[in-house]
Amino acid sequence: MFRVKDLLLAPETFDDPIFRNHLCGFRLYGYVASTDQKRPWFSLVRCIFFTVSLWMCCALMLARVFRGYENLNDGATSWATAVQYFAMSIATLNAIVQRDRVIGLLRVAHADIQNLISEADDREMELLAATQVYTRNITLTLCGPSFIAGSMAYLDCIYRTVFLPKSVFNSSAVQRGDEQPILMFQLFPLKELCDNFVVGYIGAWYALSLGMTAIPMWHTFITCLMKYVNLRLQILNKRVEEMDITRLNPRLVIDRLAPTELSHWRKQLLRVFVEEQIRIRNLVYEIQHLIRVPVMVDFIIFSISMCFLFYALALGISSKMDYFFIGIYIFVMAAILWMYHWHATLIVEYNDKLSFAYFSCGWYNFDVPLQRTLLFVMMHAQRPMNMRALLVELNLRTFIDIMRGAYSYFNLLRSSHQY
Repeated sequence: MFRVKDLLLAPETFDDPIFRNHLCGFRLYGYVASTDQKRPWFSLVRCIFFTVSLWMCCALMLARVFRGYENLNDGATSWATAVQYFAMSIATLNAIVQRDRVIGLLRVAHADIQNLISEADDREMELLAATQVYTRNITLTLCGPSFIAGSMAYLDCIYRTVFLPKSVFNSSAVQRGDEQPILMFQLFPLKELCDNFVVGYIGAWYALSLGMTAIPMWHTFITCLMKYVNLRLQILNKRVEEMDITRLNPRLVIDRLAPTELSHWRKQLLRVFVEEQIRIRNLVYEIQHLIRVPVMVDFIIFSISMCFLFYALALGISSKMDYFFIGIYIFVMAAILWMYHWHATLIVEYNDKLSFAYFSCGWYNFDVPLQRTLLFVMMHAQRPMNMRALLVELNLRTFIDIMRGAYSYFNLLRSSHQY
């Protein structure tokens, strides 16, 4: 059992250039706390409340889905919402169980970024700035559709509550087909389970807010962690190619060093590079153990869900709004899977480039013993740095296979329907 004091972050961590936005959200939901908070235990209470409420919303939506619908089109949107919340519920529970790992990764990342800022040259600062822009853009890419869909549901709910209240607070008329349900009740059919204002109306508002924030926030946070690892590999590749021993001691004058002294400092620099690669490998190991269960769940659920959503589109949807929401769900599910597999592929590629960076460092100018040492270092650098989610290897080829499989099953369902 973890203790609250072991899960606190320094106040300056919340200003980290890569994780700043995500840490604000995590702090709101209680996943992290600051050492300057007066009541840090209250963050743990918020975290438990948030997780329990998310599971309750998920259970209510799954209960409605399992009650069945007259046809697939009527339940496509509700089904997609329910599976998204189920996958997110698994991820949040996993984050609580491994909360100390999350805190440890954040502490290491923040300390490393601060150290990089203090000693980086112009090119390395450009890489850091490019990573910051990239993580912000990838976060907006996933958050944008979620906020657009949620805002449309909120605006529709407000408008019809004020001007068409009979279509909002008359679930029996909606079930008979005399009134059309509002968008929020189509996405979160809580009112059909319990005709109560608190559960059916306020509960739907709260459930929608959870989905709009928690789902993109968690997945983009993991993406930022993977991109941060990629940044460290980029910088390591750059420093290996330069083989600049003045990084160890800025007062060194290379032209005045004897051959034995130059070889000594180069060997020390190689040791620093090997230690850095080991630290990066440990980071990848920690991230892999953090995400292996939720990503495996996403792999199973999202591939099946996208297949059925394509099938629902093929059958024809009665409302253009349903087309819009199903399109958003397909985009979000595909984007989540792509982010994991693509950034895992980038980690593998930049790790593979490391041995070529050693080859480009001017090894032919080294003495023979140092060349032998460099050969062993290159062999160590060739060790793969693949990421796995239990039975699934995370790479771009796996993502393409997922999309191909979902499309193949969709064609199979459409063919069977035609016959």
